[in-house]
Amino acid sequence: MEPASGADFCRAVESHLTRVNGGHLVRVVGPGFALVRGWQQQGIPLSIVTAAIDQKAERHQRGAGSRGRPLRIEFCADDVQELFEQWKRAVGVMPAPAPAEAAPTRRPSLAKHLERVTERLSRLLGRNDLTDVFLERVNHVIGVVASAREQARGVRGVQRDEIAAALRPLDRVLCDAARAAMTPADREALDALASGELAAYRERLAPEAWAQALQTTTDRLVRERFALPVIDPDGV
Repeated sequence: MEPASGADFCRAVESHLTRVNGGHLVRVVGPGFALVRGWQQQGIPLSIVTAAIDQKAERHQRGAGSRGRPLRIEFCADDVQELFEQWKRAVGVMPAPAPAEAAPTRRPSLAKHLERVTERLSRLLGRNDLTDVFLERVNHVIGVVASAREQARGVRGVQRDEIAAALRPLDRVLCDAARAAMTPADREALDALASGELAAYRERLAPEAWAQALQTTTDRLVRERFALPVIDPDGV
């Protein structure tokens, strides 16, 4: 469940920040505390904040000038807000922008995206804490993605979209397989966490939208638990 108080929320963020800094304690106090408290008041789920910290930490660690310098929570503000906006659109609490309003962007290379997906999935095969059934499904998906990666080299436009559309169902396949690999108690705890994240929006969503929001949130939590990549190249 989400932390009940602002202080608890901030301490949870501080603990996660300490972990990504390799145990180096960076206190969330003063302006940092006010920033994190504001996130809770906005209704930003803790898991969105921690995912944004992880995202920023990965870039921070690759930066040439970051050696020996711990990541501070203030540096994560843009990532938190960006992921929160994506999350709201994904679960249906904020409408997606109309096509006419969307700024044109250059889509990332499909082949490179699938290469990163393959690398992340391959790391799962070396784990001994996952069921054989789940690992067999992961191995199957790796084969499908690897084949698509060969087809995707240099393709654009309609051809790219066709390959992406064929890959899209694999996210559902992996999430369902990962959920099936969990114990009943773990599934129940994850469902409770998803409901807790969405509690502030319960009255704003119609029953169908609420069910979709729960599914989307549960899928994200499953991916985080198993370190699953998003295979859909155009996915959130």
